[in-house]
Amino acid sequence: MKALMRHLIAPALALAPAQAGEVSAAIGIFTLSDGLDLQVGYRPEQSRWQFGYRFVRWTEGFEFGGSKLTDTTTTKTGPLINYYFRPEARGSWYVGAALLHWTQEEKSTRTGTRDKDSKLAPFLGGGYRGKLGGSVYYNLGLFLSPAELKTSTADSTEETTGADVQVQLGIAF
Repeated sequence: MKALMRHLIAPALALAPAQAGEVSAAIGIFTLSDGLDLQVGYRPEQSRWQFGYRFVRWTEGFEFGGSKLTDTTTTKTGPLINYYFRPEARGSWYVGAALLHWTQEEKSTRTGTRDKDSKLAPFLGGGYRGKLGGSVYYNLGLFLSPAELKTSTADSTEETTGADVQVQLGIAF
């Protein structure tokens, strides 16, 4: 966990001395379940552009007839860029793009068979970011991709289309 945090936060913090601006770090909704949802960013002073890095991983089970058949673990990680329409305001709509390495691994809980698929996929979308005080903020976003992942085990076949839901709470300094 410490190594992961170092890899996510270090690039954003390294940019801060080069030019004044805002450094942010957020945790997302998947952290509350069986997963981890982190995002770091840097927005230069007086700029509408935010540059960042996203890491999200979660596991979900599929049940049928009261029995758990599969566990599917999804991971998305990579750089992102957002354009804020009103960065000086307490809240702003934004549009953005991300290039995420997206992996899905499905495992049958009954037979132990596994399948894995992954892609480097473009995601486009947007959302709203607002302040909850001096340094605390929230982010609500939805990014979509035309990419698709397919996995198959002895118990199921899964085709997943690209959606990255961002429900986050963070700090900015």
